[in-house]
Amino acid sequence: MMRRLFFFMSTVVILAYSNLVLANSAPVVSNVTASQRGDDSKLVDIYYSLTDADGDNCTIWVFVSDDDGVSWRVPAWAFSGHVGSGVTPGSKHVIWDAATDVPGRIGSFKVRVYADDGNGTAPKVLVPGGLFAFNNTPNPDDWVYVDSFLIDKYEVTNQFYCQFLNDSDPDGTYWHSEMEIERFGVAGNYSYSVQAGRENCPVRWLQRSWASAFCVWRSDLEGMTYRLPTEQEWEKAAAWDPVEQHYYKYGYHQDSVIDCSWCNWNGSACISNTTEVGRYNGSNGTNDAKSYYGCYDMSGNVREFVEGNISKGGGWSDGTTGNMVLYHVFDASGSTHADNLGFRCVMVVDP
Repeated sequence: MMRRLFFFMSTVVILAYSNLVLANSAPVVSNVTASQRGDDSKLVDIYYSLTDADGDNCTIWVFVSDDDGVSWRVPAWAFSGHVGSGVTPGSKHVIWDAATDVPGRIGSFKVRVYADDGNGTAPKVLVPGGLFAFNNTPNPDDWVYVDSFLIDKYEVTNQFYCQFLNDSDPDGTYWHSEMEIERFGVAGNYSYSVQAGRENCPVRWLQRSWASAFCVWRSDLEGMTYRLPTEQEWEKAAAWDPVEQHYYKYGYHQDSVIDCSWCNWNGSACISNTTEVGRYNGSNGTNDAKSYYGCYDMSGNVREFVEGNISKGGGWSDGTTGNMVLYHVFDASGSTHADNLGFRCVMVVDP
């Protein structure tokens, strides 16, 4: 008799997060089912329905839980079918090669499907759960497990931060005079506008607590949970390649090359200021400088706040060492403002 190693007790139906920024309807995922095939292939068929009132193509992510949805820690990668970018609305089918991701495992699992039509506040990338060499630790026995999460593909821009100020800050609490965002009016009735040409550059000159306040505002806006990344999450998104099992020195899948075609660094050697986020994308004489997971500017442009009074990633004015993923700056007070310091958000995959 064939031995069945996987049994899917239930599935989770998830609605994609609502888009409250643009006049565009959010996609909806429904009718999710998952079942193991009756042969010895260990393949799991996942079916779902995808609707989008605007007819937008979507990016689809699938998460797997082995603890009844308490966490989504299963390092699931081996998906094929209607998953990833460019998925059109309709009845959809994903195949999970469970034998590749969790060989020899016996138990019950839940699956969760997310959809993003790209019309929300900012694009994100998926970092599935799994072990990685935190702090470039060479011994696999000392690697750290990080749960699945979604992280912003780009640093938070002046335009996005300006929306937060106009929605939430009539008193000027979260604004600094050095920002590339102008303030108008009187206290209690301030309004804000980004300097022309700087809309898509990363916001800077803010304190850590302001970045956290932005995450709270964004959570309310989208109906999801956002926060600053932990140092472990940020490093994994920037440096780790799970296929090669390799920790890259720089946040664009490189160990030995750093120059002005790869990132905005070293002060006047490149541009002497911040650039638009994601500028290093393979066009206009640049390399496609993204991490394995698809994040841009993980080295260069601005250093980024993470949890624990630490900033990571190096900025436009930092040199070789400062732009290494492993490098971090500790701010005991948590109140630092700087012209090369910004942030990006993590979206928590809630049960």
